[in-house]
Amino acid sequence: MKDFNNLKTDDNLTISHLQFFPCVKQLAMFENKGKVSIDVFENFPKQTFRNRATVLSSQGLLNIIVPVKKKSKGKILTRDIEISYSEKWNTEAWRTIFSCYGKSPFFIYYADKIKEILFQQHTYLMDLNFHIFEFLKQSMHLQCELFLTSHYIERMQDNYREAFLPKDRIKDGENLASYYQCFDDKFDFQTNLSALDLLFNLGNESGEYLRNAIR
Repeated sequence: MKDFNNLKTDDNLTISHLQFFPCVKQLAMFENKGKVSIDVFENFPKQTFRNRATVLSSQGLLNIIVPVKKKSKGKILTRDIEISYSEKWNTEAWRTIFSCYGKSPFFIYYADKIKEILFQQHTYLMDLNFHIFEFLKQSMHLQCELFLTSHYIERMQDNYREAFLPKDRIKDGENLASYYQCFDDKFDFQTNLSALDLLFNLGNESGEYLRNAIR
């Protein structure tokens, strides 16, 4: 990590991971807890939202995936995961976002900044994810703060490192209130999608939604 290595560390807080355009439930947890430490010393797990986001298209659900460079042998820490640009994933990601949300109520307000972030050629996945979080925090008027862990911490309680998995998206979002979504004439409400869905459909009301999402 480079861009965000000036973040403060605090090992005594709730511990979590940080997702790529986080699912609604993770952002709600951040806002509910107030302060959360992100573990960058975990071994990077596969098949999580750390490098993917689920959005709603005219054809149904889609995953936007950030490809990462693979190591030939052994584990690799989350903080050392590099983004692969062997294919133009960011161009495809932007096309997907535009296709899904180009006609959403608040697209015009946030589209340029999101496109700018996607095309900044971040080297490390965590730098991209923290950049996205800072954008969401400002755009949604969130009150939560993220810190870093200083090392890997063994902990059973207040540990969200393995929470909010793609396979649990619907279960995690069972108690989330519905809101207007694009293509609501074709699909029932799709819960716990990426923050992109929330932001483009609710705009600056997203923060209030998140603060009331967990009771």
